[in-house]
Amino acid sequence: MKIITVRDLPFEGECVVSIGNFDGVHLGHASLLEKASEIAKENKLPMVVFTFEDTPKNNRSKHITRSSDKLRLLEVHGADGVYFEDFDACRNMTPREFIKSTLIDRFNANTVVCGYDYRFGVNRSGDAGVLFRILEEYGRKTVIIPPVKVNGVVISSTLIRQYIKDGEINKASELLGRRYSFNLPVVEGRHIGRRIGFPTINQRFPEYQLVPAYGVYACLCEIGGVFYKGVSNIGVKPTVSDTNEVICETHILDFNEDMYRRDVRIFLFSKLRDEKKFDSLEELKNAVANDVRMTKNYFSANL
Repeated sequence: MKIITVRDLPFEGECVVSIGNFDGVHLGHASLLEKASEIAKENKLPMVVFTFEDTPKNNRSKHITRSSDKLRLLEVHGADGVYFEDFDACRNMTPREFIKSTLIDRFNANTVVCGYDYRFGVNRSGDAGVLFRILEEYGRKTVIIPPVKVNGVVISSTLIRQYIKDGEINKASELLGRRYSFNLPVVEGRHIGRRIGFPTINQRFPEYQLVPAYGVYACLCEIGGVFYKGVSNIGVKPTVSDTNEVICETHILDFNEDMYRRDVRIFLFSKLRDEKKFDSLEELKNAVANDVRMTKNYFSANL
């Protein structure tokens, strides 16, 4: 799959454009992308995704997925190319300006595929209906994807984001269509986990990435394609730190390799308890030992 840059524009040939934020690349997004891919194949055209960068300045809300994960998932669902737009570059355009200058003049869109709730243009003044009418004036087509539901619930990034913020990881995963996870580099810690017999890896969340509800979770850790059971504490580590820096600290069961500066993907499962400040390292050690037992029991029953 190709990452499209301004040097690749304008396109000489036509394409099918899937347009949206695609945060989470959930089951609703999958329906949209697969329809766009189907149309593209029928017309022997590339299917291009137009979306936005995951930078702090584009941040009206924290992102479920980083750009690296978004790229991987967009390709899985049929994208031939992805263009990451700087939100500031088009936030003040009228709907007509955006459609003409971007979708037609730059991308030469034969067909644009969007969700039923798509909004664009200055003050979000354009919607899917506006997109359809203006593109029709230029002889181009629009396909609007209806809402996708799971157990009667309309899937949306907003709802998934709320589930994650509430620690409802299983509900979020159901709407995503995959287990919720994040892939982050391991950073240096204070080695307190090792001192109490439970060595950990530490991962910092980027400013623009959504942080799950603080607490302790059963998790799986993917390292080099191998999965290990683990216990993740997400929060500020109040027993041993007063910096308020949010960290995902994970004890990986039956694993003791040096992982500094390597990426580890964490798949969150059941929330075991809230984050808590203990009065001593001994209390913390006993709590972690119990968390490990609960994690083993959870996976024995659920894997």
